[in-house]
Amino acid sequence: MTIPAAFNIGAVRIDPPLVLAPMAGVSHSPFRRLVASFAKPGLFFSEMLSARHLPNDVQKKSLWLQRHEVEYPMAYQIVAPNPEEAVIGARELAGYGAEIVDLNLACPAPNIAGRRKAGGHLLSDLSLIEAILTALRPALACPLTVKIRLGVAPDLAFLKELAGVLEATGVDAITLHPRLTSEKLKGRARWDYIGHLKSMTRLPVIGNGDVTSRADCLAMFGQTGCDGVMIGRAAVRRPWLFAEILGEEREISAEFLWATYQEAWRLIAEFYPEHQALGRIKEFTWYFSQNLQFGHRLAARMQNLPTLAACRDLLDREFLRCCGF
Repeated sequence: MTIPAAFNIGAVRIDPPLVLAPMAGVSHSPFRRLVASFAKPGLFFSEMLSARHLPNDVQKKSLWLQRHEVEYPMAYQIVAPNPEEAVIGARELAGYGAEIVDLNLACPAPNIAGRRKAGGHLLSDLSLIEAILTALRPALACPLTVKIRLGVAPDLAFLKELAGVLEATGVDAITLHPRLTSEKLKGRARWDYIGHLKSMTRLPVIGNGDVTSRADCLAMFGQTGCDGVMIGRAAVRRPWLFAEILGEEREISAEFLWATYQEAWRLIAEFYPEHQALGRIKEFTWYFSQNLQFGHRLAARMQNLPTLAACRDLLDREFLRCCGF
């Protein structure tokens, strides 16, 4: 099997039908450019953005919004607990030139779903989802998408009702991460529910969850009939994953891993002030170090280091030694 043909979200062509997921602390411009240096997915995502803070973010030209010319097309994802905040954020993004605006209905994090009553929490209130989307649709000229989970239980009747609300309110595509809101990233993603959703709606469906290889990606397309596949943390561990999925073969050597890591470091350190770069580099290292035989120990040692210089000194001494090749 080969990768299926491109598909459209509204007027936006998603070619290839592969999507780089929104991930807190990771889906920034340096990481998106690192991935694109191997192969461009058909769609990039921003990190999840607080809709109520977007007027200030746009005015200050926040680094969370910035991108380079290679990072197109891109969906800007917002999180909001009510129609008023959602519209505030969407209008700012429309003025900023977003190609797609995505509403997060999936995040299970306590500060989002719990304290803010947004993200995955909204799946417990379809009438509120309907109100938010009904307000959002006329505020945007660009496509409007949503990312969802299954809710509190794997319930086909609920999924069908939710799909009906999304269609009726003018959503242009749906991404489904088929885990419950209580599961975070634990257990296997229920891929069969991606197939069920595809059979329930005329909208494009993007599948997400547990795709870590070309074989996984082809299996998700084949088993579910989804239009696109979204990949998140597996692409942080292996930024060349999209290239592999598109058929490019490469030898993963210690020298290749070190060169890739150094490029990630350069991109992050040049983009962010040092106090912000430090956290982003440590976050990236947690994932990327999984390619190394002794990587966990290396990443753990980095976490308490106070400066980029201290981290760099450690890496220069230990990275290749930790590869174990």
